[in-house]
Amino acid sequence: MPTRRLFLKASDGKEIPISVLEIGSREEMLWIARDALPQENFPPCIRSIIQRTGDEKGSHRTAAILAAFLGQAGWGESEARYLWSNVARIEERIFAEWFGKMHCPKCETMKRMSEGYPDLGIADLGCCKPDRKCPGFEGPVEYAAELNVKEDRSKGWQKNIKTIDLVRVFDWTSGKESEIELSGSEKDQLEGLLMDQKENETLVYTRARVRGRLRPKFFLRKSEKPRRRVLSEFMRM
Repeated sequence: MPTRRLFLKASDGKEIPISVLEIGSREEMLWIARDALPQENFPPCIRSIIQRTGDEKGSHRTAAILAAFLGQAGWGESEARYLWSNVARIEERIFAEWFGKMHCPKCETMKRMSEGYPDLGIADLGCCKPDRKCPGFEGPVEYAAELNVKEDRSKGWQKNIKTIDLVRVFDWTSGKESEIELSGSEKDQLEGLLMDQKENETLVYTRARVRGRLRPKFFLRKSEKPRRRVLSEFMRM
């Protein structure tokens, strides 16, 4: 299975002092089954979503999950859209945004409570009714395709869906390294702050709401003491 990356996500308003280790990018890949996975292979949560009427609470969340799942399950767009439209009955932009472009969430994400779309936690919807097979898999796609070992990835192919800008940071609060995903403008803002940062200033990471979504935000905070540094910062000087 792919190596799990540790992403740093501050809760709304929490401020975390950080040091930047590296700014770069990576290609985001989407695993897709080579052959369309039949409905009898679908996990209980996806079957529950398909059985919903489409106008219930959480319809946007379940519509996004179903579109993402069908995309990774190897379904053709027309067949997937037909099934999705009979279930979702909401604006088709959700299908267009998630089918073949987004990862179906893992069980860990789906079991969380959500404040609403696009957070795909569905703990409040009663869709997760695990059977005896569920504990052996990370998520709906893994269940349907029986992806439980690294070699099973040969059952599908990798699609490049986007390039992600990332910053690798040292979190002085936890003492751990992690990554933060950035938009192009957020990357530019961070690089500008690093150029302006003075010896008595600490770089702080938080998240603020932009159009309803929590997005990374960075600022410099003055301190009476010289800022703490990691070895890689000295090597860049």
